[in-house]
Amino acid sequence: MVSPEARTAWMRETLQLDITSPKVRLLADRITHKLSTSRSKAVAIHDHVKTLPFACVAQFMHTKASDIICLGHGDCHSKGILFVALLRAVSVPARMRFVTLPTRFLSGVIDTGSHTMIHAIAEVYLDTRWHQTDTYVVDAPLSREARELLRFTHTQQGYGVHLQGDQDWNGFGDAHAQSTAHDPSSLPLVDWGVAHDPAHFYADTNHAALRQSFSVRMKWMLGAHLVNRKVQQIRQGRGGQTSDVVPSRGGASSSR
Repeated sequence: MVSPEARTAWMRETLQLDITSPKVRLLADRITHKLSTSRSKAVAIHDHVKTLPFACVAQFMHTKASDIICLGHGDCHSKGILFVALLRAVSVPARMRFVTLPTRFLSGVIDTGSHTMIHAIAEVYLDTRWHQTDTYVVDAPLSREARELLRFTHTQQGYGVHLQGDQDWNGFGDAHAQSTAHDPSSLPLVDWGVAHDPAHFYADTNHAALRQSFSVRMKWMLGAHLVNRKVQQIRQGRGGQTSDVVPSRGGASSSR
């Protein structure tokens, strides 16, 4: 049973969650057409979004779910937009939670001198409770190579994942790839609360300090290209053969 609050507040369309777009509707139907339960649909949508390669999308605040379908890749913000939109398209309430994470899990991909960045986690309403997951963000080939690099270097975090983090989500409970309760130093430092999408989150006056300036966005557009090149090298098993250093966007305004 879906609560009235969940149905009315977390199932509607937004500019970024364009759930009535033919692209979103057709994809949602194709993924779930043989499935009958909300949980099985949610897991199938998770698994589909996970197959999309991880890659930074610089203009995530102006990107729609249908845009991500066309791009065929995304990061925690943009893949989260697609994940939530596809869930709402099949009448499963979903939303995004934004937290500040330490950036050690990105060592080897970007310069983590900023120490923290904003991370987006999806929440799915199943069986009268919200379930968190971000395991759809890092695609399986990247996750596999990243974990091999962590084992080789005897480290717990880096290349986009935590070695003890979850790799999949089965629709029961929470699943986090970048942090784990087994390592308290990896856990979120700040929980900023829930929103429909990144545009909704950053438009909140309570989050004014987190809004990116134009100059920061321009730097990230350059950084996104370098991040994507580095991620592709890791995915292809060449993560240790480059010394590329990608500048972070700095401070609490950074986001993946």
